[in-house]
Amino acid sequence: MGDQLQFYIELPSTQWQLPVSASGIYSNELARAILAYKNQQRHFLGQEFAPFLAAAINIACPPRVLGQPTLVVPMPSSVRALSTRGYRPVEVMLKMAQRQRLLGEHTRTSPVLHYRFRQLLGGQQKSKAGPARRSGDSRLIAEIPKYSGQPIILVDDVTTTGSTLRSAALACFEAGYDVIGAVVLAFTKPPSDDED
Repeated sequence: MGDQLQFYIELPSTQWQLPVSASGIYSNELARAILAYKNQQRHFLGQEFAPFLAAAINIACPPRVLGQPTLVVPMPSSVRALSTRGYRPVEVMLKMAQRQRLLGEHTRTSPVLHYRFRQLLGGQQKSKAGPARRSGDSRLIAEIPKYSGQPIILVDDVTTTGSTLRSAALACFEAGYDVIGAVVLAFTKPPSDDED
């Protein structure tokens, strides 16, 4: 995995950076395939994506000699997105990866994150303006871990500004988890990167 597929999201309130690994860049064929999978009911594409997502997760989650396995935490879907699509894209990819035995034995998938009640019916993140997406308000809450310092890795399909992962990481950090990183299927490069 090249350096261009690894980056960090600033978490100013914690003086910490969230390391993020992506399987690809959200453009051209990959962008069209992800949109078809998420919005056009092309479920079979989840099976095609699963090995790439699993490989990135396994790289980000080294085996742990002691302690509990690392929890692989999918980003939740809003009620509106679930009713439109009929399924949760990230969870489906993770289930396919598990079924194919692609995830390491030191990991376990767990739906730790949930939307706050007032956010459940909210619109999609991409429909919001940049400042609204980058605002610091937490739309997500995390379940209390079984023990303090439970290691987790966050998983999403696409990240653009990093606001969803930032919100998720802060919610998990505040609940008492050790957020060791995040993995996305694809990320959108900032416009300035295309000019280089």
